[in-house]
Formats: sequence, C-alpha cells, structure tokens
Amino acid sequence: MRKVLLLSLFVLGLGFALFNFKGLAHQGKFDSIVLDFREDIPAAQLTEQLEEIAQEYNVNPHLNSVFSVADNIYIVEGDKQLLKALKNSGLSKQTEYIEPNYLYSLPKPVDKNCSIGSSEQNSDYPTNPTFISPNDPYYSQQWNLRSINIESAWEETKGSGITVAVIDTGVTNVPDLKDTKFVKGYDFVNDRVEAKDDFGHGTHVAGTI
Repeated sequence: MRKVLLLSLFVLGLGFALFNFKGLAHQGKFDSIVLDFREDIPAAQLTEQLEEIAQEYNVNPHLNSVFSVADNIYIVEGDKQLLKALKNSGLSKQTEYIEPNYLYSLPKPVDKNCSIGSSEQNSDYPTNPTFISPNDPYYSQQWNLRSINIESAWEETKGSGITVAVIDTGVTNVPDLKDTKFVKGYDFVNDRVEAKDDFGHGTHVAGTI
C-alpha cells in the first residue's frame, strides 16, 4: 500500500511539473534557433545544406559547442519569423528538430539574504573574482560543465548553504565527497532507509553538483 501511495504521489508531482514546464515556453525569450540535423546525413550534404541556409536567410550556422560535432547540432541567430521560415522550408526531412534556444531569467529575490552572491552569504568570496580553474585534475574532461558555462556561476556563488535534492541511484561515500553534508536519504526501489549507491550514477550526479 505504501509503495502504491508513493508511486501515486510521484506521478502526480511529475504531471504537475510537466504542466508547469510547458508553460515556461511562453515565458522564455530567444534570439537564436537550434538546428539538430540527423546523424546519418553525409558530411558533404550537411555542408551544402548549411551553406544554403546561410545564403538564403543571411545567417551564420555554427556548432553549439565543440562537443556538438557528433550530433550535428547547430545554432543560428534569429527570431520567430526565421523560426517559422525554417520549419516551413522542408528541413524537417534532414533534421530531428528545429526549436528556439530559450533563455530564462531568475526572479529577483525578495529577501536580500537569498540573493545570489550576497555579501552576507558569501562574505568569504570576492565580489568580482578572477576565475581560477578547479583543482580537479580531470576538470578538462568535464565537457558538460564547460558547455553550460559553469565558470560564470562560480563567480556569483560557491553554493554554500544550498540544499539540492538528487533523485537517483543513491550516493556512495567516496573521497571527493567527504566534506559534503548529506541529509538522510531513502531507497524507494527497495523500500529502505539506507540509500547507498549500488549503480554509480547517483554518486556521479551528486559529485557533479
């Protein structure tokens, strides 16, 4: 009975989250468009297609990042008018999707103590620090962090005093996380209080956060 109740609450919460997520599209702004070309398109054909797009719409298609080469994900600067034109151009046969590259802004905090980078919360952190690379010897391999420009976030806050919920396979006590404070977790799969990671993914995600 308990598992059924927990599952029902999870599905209800997920549905509510998806409902709110769909509404975000109307709140976001965009000035660029994502073109995700199929991976099976020959390189020569893709190059030709990109040149045609550049000439016809006077844009400069460029890779989203150096890590987008394998997935053929390109970005073009443009608005709703260009988005409509691209979707009606017949590119759908060669692309997996053509969508706006939405940008969202965080609401201004009501309480000054909740302000990102506030002097009270981060008094040990300089207001305008010069970014210094982490001491992680494998940071250069963390393409996902560089892809979301995490360095600029570190210039605002170190994340102290923040609690993040991780819904995953659990967490294993590894050396890199020895100084991290964890609240008591729960294993909903096996219905037990112990939430040790028996797969590895949860520890990876918690470590990334």
